[in-house]
Amino acid sequence: MLENLGGSHNRNDRDLGRRDRDALVRERMQAQGISEEEATRIVLSEEQLAVGKREVQTGEVGIHKRVETEHAHADVALRHEEVDIERRPIAGGYSAAGATGATIGGDEEIRVQLHAEEAVVEKRVVPTEEILVRKREVVENESIDTELRREHAEVDRTNVSTDRGVRDDRLDGRM
Repeated sequence: MLENLGGSHNRNDRDLGRRDRDALVRERMQAQGISEEEATRIVLSEEQLAVGKREVQTGEVGIHKRVETEHAHADVALRHEEVDIERRPIAGGYSAAGATGATIGGDEEIRVQLHAEEAVVEKRVVPTEEILVRKREVVENESIDTELRREHAEVDRTNVSTDRGVRDDRLDGRM
């Protein structure tokens, strides 16, 4: 953390929390008469994993109706009336018509009405199916793997003739 501060480093120092370590370093600096302004500092940083969530659109489902046409066939029995005309000769020239005094040239007409059934086609709209669309929420666990970086301080002692001039106060056992 800081160089030239002196002091021992024991197991109890390693177990202290970060705040306790900072307080201990300040106490040691004050004991040696070094103010925080006079100390040369290097700030070490590390990456920490912070996993959050955000909502994103993953797709869309569209449901629409389509009309298709198919040919339909039905057989229907239909009734109708027909006229049969039968001609009969009058035997012996005498008939009931002659007895009534029928005359020639009289306008006489017989009308017979004929009836028939015809097919009537009617189309009706009948509901056959209902489609319900609902959304449901599903929760799945996902594992996140990443690389986190951490800075460490290394003391270069190549230009120092002995270790006597450099005291290293490592509170956590690392640099």
